[in-house]
Amino acid sequence: MTEPELVDAAARRRIRSSLDESLLVEAAAGTGKTSELVARIVNVLAAGAARVGEILAVTFTEKAAGELKLRLREGLETARNAPPAAAADGAARRLNVEHAIAHLEEAQVSTIHGFCADLLRERPVEAGVDPRFEVLADPARVFGQAFDAWLQQTLADPPEGVRRALHRRSAGGFGGSAARERPTERLRTAAASLAEWRDFQAPWRREPFERTAILDRIVADLTDFAALAERVKNRRDRLYLALRPALLLVRAIRRKDELQPGRDYDSLEADLVELAGNRKFTKPLKGSGTRYGEGVDRETVLDRHGRIVDVLQDFKRVADAHLAACLRDELQAPIKAFGDLKRDAGRLDFVDLLIEARNLVRDHDAVRADFQRRFTRIFVDEFQDTDPLQAEIILLLAAGDPAERDWRRVRPVPGKLFIVGDPKQSIYRFRRADVGVYWEVKRQLEAAGVPALALTTSFRGVPGIQRLVNRAFAPLMAGSAPPPDAAAPRQADYVPLSPFRDDPDRQPGVVVLPVPRPYGWWRRVTAAAID
Repeated sequence: MTEPELVDAAARRRIRSSLDESLLVEAAAGTGKTSELVARIVNVLAAGAARVGEILAVTFTEKAAGELKLRLREGLETARNAPPAAAADGAARRLNVEHAIAHLEEAQVSTIHGFCADLLRERPVEAGVDPRFEVLADPARVFGQAFDAWLQQTLADPPEGVRRALHRRSAGGFGGSAARERPTERLRTAAASLAEWRDFQAPWRREPFERTAILDRIVADLTDFAALAERVKNRRDRLYLALRPALLLVRAIRRKDELQPGRDYDSLEADLVELAGNRKFTKPLKGSGTRYGEGVDRETVLDRHGRIVDVLQDFKRVADAHLAACLRDELQAPIKAFGDLKRDAGRLDFVDLLIEARNLVRDHDAVRADFQRRFTRIFVDEFQDTDPLQAEIILLLAAGDPAERDWRRVRPVPGKLFIVGDPKQSIYRFRRADVGVYWEVKRQLEAAGVPALALTTSFRGVPGIQRLVNRAFAPLMAGSAPPPDAAAPRQADYVPLSPFRDDPDRQPGVVVLPVPRPYGWWRRVTAAAID
């Protein structure tokens, strides 16, 4: 009795047999996408479409690259031990497989960073790197040395952005997840993030920002609001207690104005940004009763409060954007010092490998043409983990026009490029991975005539699990492909899972556990209790 054909059998046959067309394959974990990639490489070698030294297979972790090499060797051994084909080319295929096994070490199967290092070591003169360079194992430590030395010099006379940033306190941080760090630690985090993306050199837009005049207006409005809030009848009123941070800030500003002639606008900016981020103030308990104080009803206070919160949060947004643009320029100095330390030691970090390899391939026509001729077949696994530099290198090597330097205009040679990925896994943003890059490359390849195939048969899960996963995620990940003129999305399309094996007879595939009643403080349902 023959097994029923897989739902995606046509796509799998096309992957293995249609060797003269480039393909992009999307597949979830457990669908055997790496197995199909290996099968295609084996068939390319067996058919004589490429010699083993012309194969470039790239993935994005050392472990995955090692596993890919093992699986490629196993696939070739299986092909060699298969019964002789009756076709006329059976003998030729066997000889090709034998040659591939004997010369398998000539295949370039590695991580993208390992591949870039090999290119740079082969062409150090054109790349302008030390021929004996080493890969920096601990870039954070070296960057820390460069940053600390720069900071010590800068603190003597800090520029505008650094000065303002150092006044920001933990509750009003400008660094996103780094908001609880000390100001100097947030500066280091911001500089390290810029260093990680240092291949993007375009200046940031800095909108006009009349900071002094805006701060003075906000202080005047906040002072008026504080006078209204102070008219409370009951000092234990919940709304009044929620508004106290603003009242205390107004009193502090008034005392400072009395003690010194000029305002410290850096400290004032930090105070207002902190108030804008104070959840107890911005989302207060409303209290009870229609009357708030003598001649003041509660709705009037809440309305004025809502308007002042809008003003504060608008100010925080604009001030943060302006500060980020200032810091972007000022933090180029420690980034340059970081590069100088690496260059003096003959070291390159992972980003350097990508930047220098990209520059080598893009800017040197003869070098690019040589690599294009050498690598006639390019296979990329886990493409969702790519970043713009990696995509640029891969597409330039696959280009049908050797003179093309712009990776966004590349049309790959038919059959040269084979990409496998699962955009849903790009949420982890592994080493600068961005699903937006994946979408951009996919859209570009489809416009160039490269088909996009989907593998849906999951060999890993039973149908019960697959139905649960499909039901849960399909509504949340549908229809996210952007129009051609839109910015790239941050959400992947959902590729549903198809069953391969039966549900077990004696035990369930899915067990549903009851969730305790998610009560928190005062017996209210809370997000923390649900988590």
